[in-house]
Amino acid sequence: MAGPPQRIWTYFPDPCPSLGNPNGVCNETAEVRDSVRVVFASWAWPSHLLPLTPLAWAFRAAGHEVLVATQPPLVGAVTAAGLPAVAVGSAMDHTRLLGSAMRPLHPDAAPAPAPAPVPAPGRRRRLGLSVRVAEDMVDGLARLCAAWQPSLVLHEPTTYAAPLAAASLGIAHAPVLWGVNFHDAARAHEAEAFAGLSARLGVDGFDSRGLVTVDPCPPSLQVPSAHPRLGLRHVPYNGPGVVPPWLRRPGRPDRPRICLTWGVSPHWANEDEHARAVEQQHRLIAALAGLDVDIVVATSSREAVDETRLPADVRVVERLPLHLLLPGCDLMIARGGAGSMMTALAAGVPQLCVPQYVSDLMPAERLAATGAALSLGDTPTDPEAVRDAAALMLRTPAFAGAAARLRAEAEGLPSAAAVVRRLTAMVSGAERPMGG
Repeated sequence: MAGPPQRIWTYFPDPCPSLGNPNGVCNETAEVRDSVRVVFASWAWPSHLLPLTPLAWAFRAAGHEVLVATQPPLVGAVTAAGLPAVAVGSAMDHTRLLGSAMRPLHPDAAPAPAPAPVPAPGRRRRLGLSVRVAEDMVDGLARLCAAWQPSLVLHEPTTYAAPLAAASLGIAHAPVLWGVNFHDAARAHEAEAFAGLSARLGVDGFDSRGLVTVDPCPPSLQVPSAHPRLGLRHVPYNGPGVVPPWLRRPGRPDRPRICLTWGVSPHWANEDEHARAVEQQHRLIAALAGLDVDIVVATSSREAVDETRLPADVRVVERLPLHLLLPGCDLMIARGGAGSMMTALAAGVPQLCVPQYVSDLMPAERLAATGAALSLGDTPTDPEAVRDAAALMLRTPAFAGAAARLRAEAEGLPSAAAVVRRLTAMVSGAERPMGG
């Protein structure tokens, strides 16, 4: 079980002479409040960690103790965000594992990557990647929680080691969603997939949802659910970065700016697939260049772009956080990943979704249904079709209007500080858990 709450003393000075205190005396009064310990957990893929970061900051800003547990390859990203890290598990080949687990929409367009070795038992045919990661992390995470005794474990939805370890120790736990909850369907397979780990840890009736689901997605965009949810105003964090001088200057009002980003997905490919991805991207840029727009290609590595073949007015930025770039853009073209989608949503930027993986389809369709986006669905990517869709969106004010309304809905959700207060009240017993 989690240890008792710590006590933090916060001092507030009474009015002093300089503030008009007629007695000329400065007294100190003390307010006592409970402090909790919170473990945040994510396996080692950056886009899964980043959505947890602002909430972890909020817990620390409120005076609570925070540790972020992750596999060794992501420890540097945690400390770069100004948070204390604890390494659990091993340095798995996550790129290879993801490359074998992700289902491309058009597998016939390129040979499939060599599959990573996956354990054979039937119960692992579903959630196989999540089971492997949980097996790697759960013992270290359980030891950390047993020693440090947090009151709460918060985790991104696919880090199943966190709810397993927490449940085995009787600690409250809750997932923090990335955005549109496309992985909710996986719940039907959790009991079977994690039966072995649950039995070993003594967990009966495993349910990864915990006491509440922390949800940053606007209700009009989110998938309905009967499980209680605690809304969270999304604060985009896409990693640390420096604002370049050109971004501090306003662009031309008569020349729209388009951000084109595929996220990290091209880096899962082998050399042949990488070459195809680069060629596809260059064909798309060439088509967009005919629109008389400013094009910014945001990439995690310049190796994914052959800059010698780009038009002179196309700008390539490497590891520039999208939360710095998108507020100055009029349109984002992306595959529909959660990180880029939620960042553009918070910036009020319309989105053109070009799904590349099966998991991209449902979030893109839901976003398009709000009027703030268009989705090209599961059709093979055609540069001219993307160009024509972008041109339509830029000349149709309704898309920008819908994006502004979606942004306002997101901004109406509770702040991270308010969510911290609600969660700490739940684990301290001051507030009954939602739905309880």
